[in-house]
Amino acid sequence: MSTYAIIKTGGKQYRVEAGQQVTIEKLPNETGSQVVFDQVLLLSADGSVRVGQPVVAGATVTGTVLEQTKDNKILVHKYRRRKNSRKTIGHRQPITRVRIQAIQG
Repeated sequence: MSTYAIIKTGGKQYRVEAGQQVTIEKLPNETGSQVVFDQVLLLSADGSVRVGQPVVAGATVTGTVLEQTKDNKILVHKYRRRKNSRKTIGHRQPITRVRIQAIQG
């Protein structure tokens, strides 16, 4: 059984394993730098599961920042009927790609 953890970053929760590449909300770290996630909500290793209240004490997940980029463009359409009012705008969310190196706990 593989070791995995559920971490919280950027207001979202992610299930991560060692060696996995994860796309998360933008972090202020530079490309190639190490990042440590200390908000580990759940840790599963060797068939045992530790659930934090709210975080698992002493558990950390480390990763390497692969790139800082933007996500795919989403289009937002606004339309008001009978007013001849149409508007289309696009949005690209800034993201960070991280490769998970190790899970300690």
